Amino acid sequence: MAAPSLLGRRVVFRADASHALGFGHVARLWALIEEVQSAGGDPVLMFGGDALAVMSWARDRNLEVDAQDWSPEQVARAAEEMHAAAVVIDGPAIADQLAPKLKDRGVRTVVVDDQGKCPLQVDAVVNHNFHALSLAHTYPCAKRKLLGRHYLMLRREIKRFTRGSCRPMASSRLRLLITFGGSDPVGATARVISLLPEDRPLELVVIAGPGFRDDDALRIAVGHACLAGHTVDVRRSPDDPGGLFVSADAALCSAGGTLGELAYLGVPALAWAIARDQVVPAREQVRKGMISGGRKWTDCDDDMIRADLVRFLLDDAGRAQQRLRALGTADSDGANRVLHAALLGTV
Repeated sequence: MAAPSLLGRRVVFRADASHALGFGHVARLWALIEEVQSAGGDPVLMFGGDALAVMSWARDRNLEVDAQDWSPEQVARAAEEMHAAAVVIDGPAIADQLAPKLKDRGVRTVVVDDQGKCPLQVDAVVNHNFHALSLAHTYPCAKRKLLGRHYLMLRREIKRFTRGSCRPMASSRLRLLITFGGSDPVGATARVISLLPEDRPLELVVIAGPGFRDDDALRIAVGHACLAGHTVDVRRSPDDPGGLFVSADAALCSAGGTLGELAYLGVPALAWAIARDQVVPAREQVRKGMISGGRKWTDCDDDMIRADLVRFLLDDAGRAQQRLRALGTADSDGANRVLHAALLGTV
């Protein structure tokens, strides 16, 4: 019997992105889209949310996307008519409505999840968060459970660098990366910049993603930071985020998928949970000594954020230890493992 193949087969990807939702669901599918392309498959992107931002994101990656408010019936019917090899869903609300319709049509269904508590009957569930193995019992009906950082899905623009490529320097002027995802719906970027300590000048590299809208607050915060002696370089949807990550000494970020990328590259991080599905992963990584912070953003007042920043920036030895612990959890093969286990069923 010939080995399963995606050559010439279509794989449907369904997710939403917007300023309010963030771009995490869409962005992490990019790694699996790349694997499908490498395997000779034809990815079909059925994304929704903020159509203009989604199309801009796709255009930057030379992808074709039909961005609209897709109904579950539309997606299921399209997948059946095109004889799709699989449908990959990222987003719990979408999965709840779409997965049963795909099952009724006999379409292979893969759900990418963060939270657990997913009783859907699907061919595979992927949760690449650090703590995901502890959630295995919350996926009772999944035929395959691909859980933990063994299945960390890294995009090529990150894994083109070798594991541990970031080599932080013990310098009096740290190069600090600041990124809160594709849209930063909570306004964390400007707030964190405005609360940085003034007694240690920093070299700041600020990434604003395709859904970022807090431009006025960011401009004010950057002005204050420059007056305090920091240098600030703001990058809007940069072409080479991996290069920016590798050149940093440390990062301030949200506790989503970025933490996996930083772990792989070896960038020590201070992170806050800005979305509900980030709270438990953040706490677990703090407990294991892999990151600093881990607080729920909505629980933080300015004094708490200032204290987190001071502790993190002054603790050179602590950052080095966190880097090594996090680095030990990540490699570059996760997306390929997902391809074979979830889409090809070969392992």
